[in-house]
Amino acid sequence: MVATATLSAAALALAGCAPAGSGVSTDDTIKIGYIAPVTGAYAGFTDGDPYMLDVIRDQFADGIEIDGTTYEVEILDRDSGSDPAKAGELAQQLITQEKVDLLLATSTPETTNPVIAQCEANATPCLTTIAPWQAVVFGGGFSEEKPMEWTHHFFFGIEGFGDVEPLAWDQVETNKKVGVLWPNDADGGAFRDAVAGYAPFAEAAGYTIVDPGPYENGNQDFTSIIQTFKDQGVEIIAGVPIPPDFVTFWTQAAQQGFTPKVATIGKALFFPATVPSIPNDLGVGLGFTTWWGPTFPYESSFDGTTPQQWIDAFAASPEGEGLTWNQATPLNYSLFELASAALQQSGNPHDKAALNEAIDGLNMMTLAGQIDFTGGPFPGIAVIPTAVGQWQKTEDGGWEWVVVDAGTVDGLPVDRPVEPIE
Repeated sequence: MVATATLSAAALALAGCAPAGSGVSTDDTIKIGYIAPVTGAYAGFTDGDPYMLDVIRDQFADGIEIDGTTYEVEILDRDSGSDPAKAGELAQQLITQEKVDLLLATSTPETTNPVIAQCEANATPCLTTIAPWQAVVFGGGFSEEKPMEWTHHFFFGIEGFGDVEPLAWDQVETNKKVGVLWPNDADGGAFRDAVAGYAPFAEAAGYTIVDPGPYENGNQDFTSIIQTFKDQGVEIIAGVPIPPDFVTFWTQAAQQGFTPKVATIGKALFFPATVPSIPNDLGVGLGFTTWWGPTFPYESSFDGTTPQQWIDAFAASPEGEGLTWNQATPLNYSLFELASAALQQSGNPHDKAALNEAIDGLNMMTLAGQIDFTGGPFPGIAVIPTAVGQWQKTEDGGWEWVVVDAGTVDGLPVDRPVEPIE
């Protein structure tokens, strides 16, 4: 198929035009769209993106050579504002008006799924990341009978939480009652699913789930949820709340005398901005599922950069001034690593079918780890391994997290055991 597409493009170039509806362009510029939540509730996923995009634009400054032809690369980055409707509108504009060859999107099902829907509707290759794959697949209305045709997504799924978080809980003596914060959104719905959700993992490990029911994002009063946890004797907290909601919950929990022994919180605790914003150092001891850090055994396909080298370069950059490195950034970066590899293997970057097929065959090391689309749990899905981290204060009063269980990450050193919350 690649060879056919290359010959077709060459013939059309000689003719000076492409037939209407061919889906193949002879333009010497590749357009890559990138949609991310720069502002809004999910902005924590992207505070390292200004640096990341500068690095990527430098990487593509001399273009990409494909079958002897060098193509310029134009990156059209857009802010979804953490708004699902805006994310979908931006995707439609990039596809129908800007005529992008490939669309990338990141961070939570709320902002990736609308982009995916537009790519599927408009037969445009799509690469996405940082959302549990079940929330992308099943939350997007896909199934074995109706798979994604134009989308490839890499991240871990609910098993990435469910397989590793009990490993951290096991290190602390508790009554094994786990209170969960599952909001009324795509993530919360996926985690709450009785069959494919989180509870079966916890129960298989000997834990009991206490679910107070869904709540709306932006909730300002968690009193009833906290009281349920107290009444049920909950000693462990897990869930996937958005950052502002967890800060509210955790602050109110302390005020109302509820202090669990262990907390492993997805989404809200992924990033360094959340924990310092919790008053009175209440963030000490909070745990979370992690997929990337300075000691993870990964390297960039572009230039061999390791996680520690990436962190050091970010800290020394103008864009990194006043910020702490963000574990989402390397996954956003790896979207472009995958895009570059697929474009080069496509034979013709403007042949969307050939480009989509090239993504199907990707199995490569990136700054975010090994990404393998050839053997995922669902068509178009690549799963990355996870570990467990725990936040602590540094001697100079700052914040850092350490690895307390290697989880499913081969070769990852563990810094120390889990310390109970006091």
